[in-house]
Amino acid sequence: MHIRKPTVLRDVSVFDKKHQLGKGTYGDVFMGADKDTKAVVALKMINTQQEGNYGFPITTIREVKILKALNHPNIVKLKEIVTSKEQNAIPKSVYLVFEYHEYDLTGILGTREIRLSQDHIKSWSMQLLQGVHYMHVNKIMHRDLKSANILIGRNGELKIADWGLARTWNEKMEKLTNPVITLWYRPPELLLGCKKYTPKIDMWSVGCIIAEMFRRKGFLTGRSDASQMELIFKTLGHPATESFPDIHEVCPQWTKYEPKSKEHILKSRLQETLRSQLPNPRWVTNNAITLVQNLLTYNPAKRWSAAEACQKAEYFYEEPAFKPAKELSMSFGVKAAHEWGLPSRQAAERQMQQRK
Repeated sequence: MHIRKPTVLRDVSVFDKKHQLGKGTYGDVFMGADKDTKAVVALKMINTQQEGNYGFPITTIREVKILKALNHPNIVKLKEIVTSKEQNAIPKSVYLVFEYHEYDLTGILGTREIRLSQDHIKSWSMQLLQGVHYMHVNKIMHRDLKSANILIGRNGELKIADWGLARTWNEKMEKLTNPVITLWYRPPELLLGCKKYTPKIDMWSVGCIIAEMFRRKGFLTGRSDASQMELIFKTLGHPATESFPDIHEVCPQWTKYEPKSKEHILKSRLQETLRSQLPNPRWVTNNAITLVQNLLTYNPAKRWSAAEACQKAEYFYEEPAFKPAKELSMSFGVKAAHEWGLPSRQAAERQMQQRK
């Protein structure tokens, strides 16, 4: 039997810590550079002493475990873990060291100088679906897909980041945490109290992100659970019992919102909404609408999976057909763009708003 020498983690002083890139639930994200190799990285600080709770947050243990198990071009890579230099046994902070990417999707969409083409939207939609498909095949739900957690590199490659809420999943799970996914990207079954959900919750978020790329701003932007639900009904109409027969079992709070009579039933206005107030209305083709429609489907059992979206969506194959990352033009004239750096910190305030 071999006794392995315990791994000694490097301390964070091996990096030059630069400016802040973002803010997570359990700590801030900074840009850093390895003092020896000069390689640029993203440092996610995990505070091990939060709220007097000494030790490693369970969400971080989960995040590390999941990232170690996943290996895909569209999923962010965890390079190493480093600690702060402390005298005592438990370091005050632990840092997850990730590959660095110049942009996140919120930063790109919110930076006017960046000119996007149909190619960008189509390629990033496909790359996002491919990353989500890989994760779902490996029985993992992300549970916080949103444009701020989608990183884009200078090479046009998309990476799914921030796995703090992710978890493994199987069909037998009866009671899962309900308040997950940032409000604007949260599917109706969660808003209506569902605790036995499936990876299809992530697919609703993907639909919202694709719609957001066309609009260059949030799609379903409620301020509270109730206003979010109202906005979903105004945009997509009320769910029909024929297409969602087990709605009462899946959505325990549906009775609170169920229309009292036929006159009160709202019809879907998705097509008009998707095509209104757009920088480039022609880009939202009928096939693009079909894709979003199948992702924003009330009944999770009928909502497209990532595999179905990649295979069935004509949108990716109509002209101009989707291009791989290496064929995208990435001359944005802006060196970096992240949510955190948007004017007047509106993004940070918005996040606070969505978490209430």
